[in-house]
Amino acid sequence: MTTSNPISCWCGNTSLADFGPEFLHCGDCQTLVSRQRGRPADEILHVGADEGGLYGKSYWFEHQEQDVGLPDITSRARTDLPERCVYWLRTLLAFKLPPANVLELGSAHGGFVAMLRSAGYDAAGLELSPYIVDFARQTFGVPMHLGPVEQQPIAPGSLDAIVMMDVLEHLPDPIGTMKHVASLLKPDGVLIAQTPRYPEHRTFAQMAGANDYFLNHMRGKAPEHLLLFSESSAGRLMREIGLPTVIFEPPIFHQYDMYFVAARQTVARHPAASQATALQATAGGRLTQALLDATGERDSYLAEANKRLAVIEGLVAEVERLK
Repeated sequence: MTTSNPISCWCGNTSLADFGPEFLHCGDCQTLVSRQRGRPADEILHVGADEGGLYGKSYWFEHQEQDVGLPDITSRARTDLPERCVYWLRTLLAFKLPPANVLELGSAHGGFVAMLRSAGYDAAGLELSPYIVDFARQTFGVPMHLGPVEQQPIAPGSLDAIVMMDVLEHLPDPIGTMKHVASLLKPDGVLIAQTPRYPEHRTFAQMAGANDYFLNHMRGKAPEHLLLFSESSAGRLMREIGLPTVIFEPPIFHQYDMYFVAARQTVARHPAASQATALQATAGGRLTQALLDATGERDSYLAEANKRLAVIEGLVAEVERLK
């Protein structure tokens, strides 16, 4: 049922349809809108010295473990590096070589910022929580900004790349914030983003009936996931903030995420040889190349093992069918 609702979508539409107990559906742009989106932005973005805000210290410890089922930030400061961080680094290298000025929004423990700096980038992170900013500084020795990006002394047109992994869905005002983010990029700068992907035009009943992975993964996250974009609505948002070139890449968590590069201009991939040359320019870059080589071999072994497992499972199913 579609009704006029006091909660609006980021695109301005207020005629939103029910989509289960936690979200509403925007038929205009194919975005899922949290029923809690109407909360004041300050309540969401402000984390004081007492760490009492939504994204304060408890978010990274009790909430991650008890509500989301993820390790706390101390554990992830180790486990994220050979998995997520390496995956994201490969994408950045493909579209922007070091040395380059990079800002990571929502940098959590700071491990990805540290990896970027080792690779030769001039990288810094940003978080809302004073505790997490200090954690990143102490754990990885990286430069960190504290507070919303709109409040930072970063010159317009000064950044070569901005990366934001699992941030877009949390923004109370995605148009306002992302316009500011785009303004910080140089004319040839790139934005790299990871965010949950709503499989557009699918109803709650269809997804629940199919035990959909995305739907199950998003349950209970409406207080923090204010907007769940589809590929078409993410592309529309990028165009509205002045980044019309959008390239969708395979996400590391393909069951529920999307992953894209956005820019003002047409962007080309740097070949592997150019990436290797850039990394060989510094000692840290050489160490980073060794890490990339090692994880590349690991991924190749896993891919081959999964292929063989699929063959075995197919043979087992055929035997069962013939019984």
